Amino acid sequence: MPTPTEIKKTGPQELTVSWDDGHVSVFHTRYLRGECRCARCVNEITGLRILDPRTLVDDLTITGAEHVGRYGVKFMFSDRHDDGIYTWERLRELCQCEECRATNDRP
Repeated sequence: MPTPTEIKKTGPQELTVSWDDGHVSVFHTRYLRGECRCARCVNEITGLRILDPRTLVDDLTITGAEHVGRYGVKFMFSDRHDDGIYTWERLRELCQCEECRATNDRP
């Protein structure tokens, strides 16, 4: 599993992750927030989404981040949400570039 070599805010609502395999993922902050899997956003028992991503404001930003062990990152969003942990594997799965979408859509 690739690991990030750099995670940086590259715009008001944009985050860029550079990976050790040379890949670069660019994320819109609102998209990342909408994909949170914490217990406040996804029901722990049923797995059904509690958070409706359509309710998130367009100008959502990341106000901070911290490493979680050697396996992920926790983002602090401008809506004061900071419960989700994005593992390196999950963060890579969320990449929406053409190459990753093709790979992730395979059976």
